[in-house]
Amino acid sequence: MNEFLGQFSTIADDMWRRRWIGLAVAWLVAVAGAVVLWLIPDRYENTARVYVDTQTVLKPLMAGLAVQPNIDEQIGMLARTIIARPNIEKIMHSANLDVALESQIERDQMVDDLTKRIRFNRGGRENIYAISYQDTNPERSKRVVQDLLSLFVESGLGNKRRDSE
Repeated sequence: MNEFLGQFSTIADDMWRRRWIGLAVAWLVAVAGAVVLWLIPDRYENTARVYVDTQTVLKPLMAGLAVQPNIDEQIGMLARTIIARPNIEKIMHSANLDVALESQIERDQMVDDLTKRIRFNRGGRENIYAISYQDTNPERSKRVVQDLLSLFVESGLGNKRRDSE
């Protein structure tokens, strides 16, 4: 026990003699951390939740006559269709993302970047899906999600009209 107390006393004395060095190191770490946090750009994420009505007009009529399609697969195909290049280019144009682009290579990179940052997820409850997008500009993020939601709803309405016909 005395040996332990002796070691502790020696370490405490050494720490007290070098307290200014420890304080300087702590300040350097704090300042470096503050600079790193200041340099990290803000990220804004917008999310829209959509209820997808899976009860089509044809479902009651075709009960027992045909195999019912998997609704998750249909919604997945709809999501992939919405993230197709022509639709992404429409979204870029409507959100004014293509104004500063000068070459086709930059345009292709922007399309790829948008495609990677757009997500369609199941929202937890039955038939609720989430459309989300992250960006450093809050207005641009909001605009992209609004345009995606509009495309999603228009596609769903087109399917309902076909079923009704």
